[in-house]
Amino acid sequence: MSAYSIRHPIAFRGLWLVGLLLSLGVQAAPPDGYPFHSYSDAVKLAKEQQKPLFLYFGRYGCSSCLKTHKETFTDQGLKKKLVDHYVLAYVDTESDKRLRLPSGERITEMQFATRSRIYGTPTYFFISPGGEPLFKFVGFKTVAEMLVYDDYVSQGHYKLISFKEYQASNG
Repeated sequence: MSAYSIRHPIAFRGLWLVGLLLSLGVQAAPPDGYPFHSYSDAVKLAKEQQKPLFLYFGRYGCSSCLKTHKETFTDQGLKKKLVDHYVLAYVDTESDKRLRLPSGERITEMQFATRSRIYGTPTYFFISPGGEPLFKFVGFKTVAEMLVYDDYVSQGHYKLISFKEYQASNG
């Protein structure tokens, strides 16, 4: 034990607690009350149900993720639309939890996030039941913004025009 920790037992206990939490593999979590699935399970369900996938990349300690959970995902109208229109999946960008890709390859959620070019959280993807990316957006979003993204994808506008054009025509 260092001289510092002996003279400052509170600081030592604080460091010990941080170390313990890190060793336990603290995991990030999706918003409460939503039926988020693992990526592997969600891909199967999306194919079975012929529904697009709403994929949410988050991480432990992400202040924008927490803000989104508290201010956006608490809206019951948004919850209903997301649950009705999509199969929901959550991936922790820092997790060593394994998932299975549609190809059968097993990788960690962190490796999947890297391959998916996730550079910040929260990041969201809409993916077709066949696995094709439809639309991606990043960062904190209000309920109103999330509803616009839902309409763009669920109404099939992404097939006809870019999101920028869609926004301009519905602004």
